[in-house]
Amino acid sequence: MAKRVLALLAAFAVVLTSSCLVFAEESSAKTEETVVLKEEESKEENENTSNEEKELPEEETEEEKKDEMLCDTFTLYVNVEKPEIENEIIIPSEMKIKLFSVEGELLGEESENITRDGWFAFEFSVPEYRIGTKFFAVAVEGTKSISYCEKEYGLHENFLAETFAYPDEEGKLVIYDEAYVSAKPLTGVDPWLEEAEKVVNDNKIKSDTPYLIWVSKSDFKVSVFLEREDGWECIKHFGCSIGAPDTPTITGQYKYIEQLKKWDYGTYYCGPIMRFYRGYAIHSTLLYNDGTDYDGRIGKMISHGCIRVRPENINWLMYYVPLNTKIYITN
Repeated sequence: MAKRVLALLAAFAVVLTSSCLVFAEESSAKTEETVVLKEEESKEENENTSNEEKELPEEETEEEKKDEMLCDTFTLYVNVEKPEIENEIIIPSEMKIKLFSVEGELLGEESENITRDGWFAFEFSVPEYRIGTKFFAVAVEGTKSISYCEKEYGLHENFLAETFAYPDEEGKLVIYDEAYVSAKPLTGVDPWLEEAEKVVNDNKIKSDTPYLIWVSKSDFKVSVFLEREDGWECIKHFGCSIGAPDTPTITGQYKYIEQLKKWDYGTYYCGPIMRFYRGYAIHSTLLYNDGTDYDGRIGKMISHGCIRVRPENINWLMYYVPLNTKIYITN
């Protein structure tokens, strides 16, 4: 009996010991889990702190955006229009524009020499201002009028130009410290027209078609005429290049006898071709195979005898001037 009691007590002791060990392991695991959780919480806090620190530059970016709204220049882009009346030309002139604050203070005066149509930039250095500021601008010389926002302003008549900004699709700020206007230039009758008409009419030049071409070598100019009841009328003229001193362009009266697409020289070509005598022709300036300029010079003695004109002009000639038209070449 006593032995049986002792055996039961021994078994109970083993179970108790095992339970204690399991409890100890579970407690240790919970302690480790707690430590891990605390470490993760600490890591998250550090990451949050780091992210907050990284977000600080965004506030600086906003400040930079505010700085971008400050400017110290204003540019007025002026598109000088082509003459409205046929056979008129732009009279070379100096266009002057003044810029004022809305309070009437003169901020600057800029000028450009106008000899052609197209865009010109008038850039004014002004005291620092915030985008959204408005200026008064006024043309005081060298133009008939200025058009802005579909309204026309004459000389000495000011117009209000406004700067502005807006965010693009990516949220970047687009700044407009500029304005765009158009201008009617000073124009007059082209003096070349009367001179050219006098030359061909006084010399009683005839053509088998209603068209006539005159090449003046000394002026590096090609003139095109249309026959009227009272004689030849010059309808177009443009610059050209002619033969070099060792290979001069011939003079005399010839017929336009052949159309060719081009003369190919490998890396470059010229064309279209209006051949009028043997290897002599009117053709384009020299072009690379992609159509860009290989040698686009005009007003020079550089060819092997042919007459070179800009591509847009040879294309015009090919379109309007028929075969058998007289080509009159003088020194």
